[in-house]
Amino acid sequence: MSTPLLSCAQSTPVSANPAPAHRFYVGVGAYTSKHEYWGSRDGLPSTHPIQVTIGYQLQPRLALQVSGVTAATKGASSGVVPQPNGTVLPYSQTYGNRSTSISLLGRYTLTRTPSHRLQVDGLGGFTLHHYSFDGTGSYPANFPGGDYDLHSRDTDLLLTIGASVRYRLSSRLEAVADGTVSTSLRALRDLTPAGTVGLRYNFGLR
Repeated sequence: MSTPLLSCAQSTPVSANPAPAHRFYVGVGAYTSKHEYWGSRDGLPSTHPIQVTIGYQLQPRLALQVSGVTAATKGASSGVVPQPNGTVLPYSQTYGNRSTSISLLGRYTLTRTPSHRLQVDGLGGFTLHHYSFDGTGSYPANFPGGDYDLHSRDTDLLLTIGASVRYRLSSRLEAVADGTVSTSLRALRDLTPAGTVGLRYNFGLR
């Protein structure tokens, strides 16, 4: 009397391309938004911002991530200002603008099959945005005495939502494209779109 091969009959098929189960990830990407300058804005020289992201996988489909990006414009100019009496007066000025955003977002995977290379995520959370301006110079046409020294700072909390597309290049490396829209909690009607394209590296097996 032969013994039934129960182990074969009850075995569960294994996916030929299973989704990797990593706990942490880091990412870098080229970033653009109305807050952080991309290329030349309003004719001013500027930096090309890079966003850095650190994430933790809470569940197979839910992750929490922190992202940061900063950008600046600065420069100087000088010349002369024509006066009503036909004379000219010299002017000079220096300026510096800096914008920094730090986001805390939840990332929920909408794709139902984890083993697929292409994954779509929903994003939601908050962004802290800080802006600063510093300007000094001499402009006799607009300022009494000619000299000025101006400084301003502003910090705002934004509500952020968006979507993301990921494509798995290897067991640890993914190409990622994120698109978000943020609105200030001071004025919910004002929307700021942003986008990131980059790479994500996964590590720390569960």
